[in-house]
Amino acid sequence: MLALVTGGTGFIGSHLCRRLRAEGHRVRVLARPGSDLAGLAGLELDLVRGDLDEAAGLEAACRGVDWLFHLAGALKGFQPQDLLRVNRDGTARLLAACPPGLSRFVLVSSLAAGGPSPGGALARGEDDPPQPLTWYGHSKLEAERLVRASGLPSVILRPSVVFGPRDRDVLGYFRCARSGWLPVPAGGDRRYGLVYAPDLADGLIQGARTPTPPGEVFHLSGPAVTWTEFGLRIAAALGRRGRVLPLPEPAVRAAGRVADAWARLRGRPEIFSSQKVLEMLAPGWVASLDKSRRILGWEAATPLEPALAATVAWYRTHDWL
Repeated sequence: MLALVTGGTGFIGSHLCRRLRAEGHRVRVLARPGSDLAGLAGLELDLVRGDLDEAAGLEAACRGVDWLFHLAGALKGFQPQDLLRVNRDGTARLLAACPPGLSRFVLVSSLAAGGPSPGGALARGEDDPPQPLTWYGHSKLEAERLVRASGLPSVILRPSVVFGPRDRDVLGYFRCARSGWLPVPAGGDRRYGLVYAPDLADGLIQGARTPTPPGEVFHLSGPAVTWTEFGLRIAAALGRRGRVLPLPEPAVRAAGRVADAWARLRGRPEIFSSQKVLEMLAPGWVASLDKSRRILGWEAATPLEPALAATVAWYRTHDWL
């Protein structure tokens, strides 16, 4: 198969490209000019310079491909339109550029598109009515709707919180654990699904190769833990003793507003923001996994402890920790 990966230079995309090449597939990566290619070092692949904003470049990137994995997107912005412009409008341009013989369009969405789970161990199912909380969640849901309306052979995959080598978003929590302190929002046993990036890459490929009705949605997640449990396990992987630092909800919300103001002052949106606080204070982000096991034949293969150990080892080797 010839697989096109948008967002292939990113954290998840680099793991997917490596898995595809390991299986013998040819890989083409759509990369913006100036993209960091470090995560793809040593891989034999075709690199096409282009952007979701440019229809002409997308047509060249899509020409002749069998599988199209759409990972590129925006996670942060100063207003909803910043995310819609990339996640919705960019997806529309990519769909329009798809070749007639495309075997599978794989949209990598997010649990954020469906919305939070009720709380505790209660899980959200793929067929539950979507209730996104954030600009990001709304923008990904809009992308999902476009994919369904396209009529293309497609599948929509919603990962949970992703961690692993080369990740920068969860890295901050690893650094907190290294310090010995684990800041955790107080006021509830909030649980979050986690998935190790190499396991997720396997799930994305399984989604591409498994025949399903167009636009079918599947959750891709591993174990669900509280942030306290996650932090303590990270600390153990680092050989540290973690101490929980409960943060009152008003303090967390205030920190989000301060982060917003600081980001605007710098002119650069950041992951931690008042939007991220909405996700942090939600009842939970636990996904039902029955459908993925039953139809895709996929479940996260790597237990949490060895996945954390491998992630810590990579961070230390590359001086990120």
